[in-house]
Amino acid sequence: MTSFSVDHRGFAEVNALMSAAVGQMGTILDDLNRVLKTMAQATHGKAAPLWAEQQTHWNKQYLAMHGRLTSGSNAAGNVANVFDEGDRRGQQIMAG
Repeated sequence: MTSFSVDHRGFAEVNALMSAAVGQMGTILDDLNRVLKTMAQATHGKAAPLWAEQQTHWNKQYLAMHGRLTSGSNAAGNVANVFDEGDRRGQQIMAG
C-alpha cells in the first residue's frame, strides 16, 4: 500500500511569523504616531500639516495591509483544514 503525508506546520509557522511582524509594525506605528502627535503641538511650522497628511496615509496603508494579511491567513488556514479533513476522510475510506 502506498502512503503519503502532508505536513502543514511550516505553512502555519510562516503565517504566524507574518502575523507577528504585522503586529510589531502596528506597535511601532502607534509609538511613532504618539511621538508625532507631540511634534505637531510643539511646532507651528509649515511641515506639521504635511506630517499629519503622511501619518494619515501610512495608517491607512497599515490597516489595509493588516486586513489583507488577516484575510489571506484565514483563507490559508481554511485550505489547510480542508486538506486535513480530506486526508482524514481518505484514510477512513481506505481503512474501511
